[in-house]
Amino acid sequence: MDMPFFNMLEGLSPWWWVAFGIALGAIEMATMSFFLIWPGLAALLMAVILIFAPGMPGEVQIAIYATLSVILTFAGRWLMHRYGDGGAPETTINQRSGQLVGRRGKILRYDGGEGLVEIDGVRWRARGATDLALTEGADVRVVAADGMTLEISTDRAPS
Repeated sequence: MDMPFFNMLEGLSPWWWVAFGIALGAIEMATMSFFLIWPGLAALLMAVILIFAPGMPGEVQIAIYATLSVILTFAGRWLMHRYGDGGAPETTINQRSGQLVGRRGKILRYDGGEGLVEIDGVRWRARGATDLALTEGADVRVVAADGMTLEISTDRAPS
């Protein structure tokens, strides 16, 4: 069975693989998906391989390119997760209570380890040690947030 596409690849210059790799890189820059960069690098590697093996059959070129694409995609994803953005710490951008950690507030009510604290005019449920004897108006610091409940302490914030 004669496949014209594979026959065309057989006599192809390595520069076509370079152009394909650059095109995938350009699409990657436009989409910022961090997916097309790996097949683009595989195309550039395919060009290097073709420099050393110019008469490679088209079927073999496609098989090597597909294998390189898969290997580079998994390796690249692993590297991005370990060293890149995938390993970045969680942010509190959508967690309003998490943004209050380290802030200071005033006790409105506190009894038995639970109560209310006011920070910037907003009331929050608060939880602290049961042995804390806090009175109304006492100054406290938020040390953690659990959902919409703030963990408080009387420790002074580091200067």
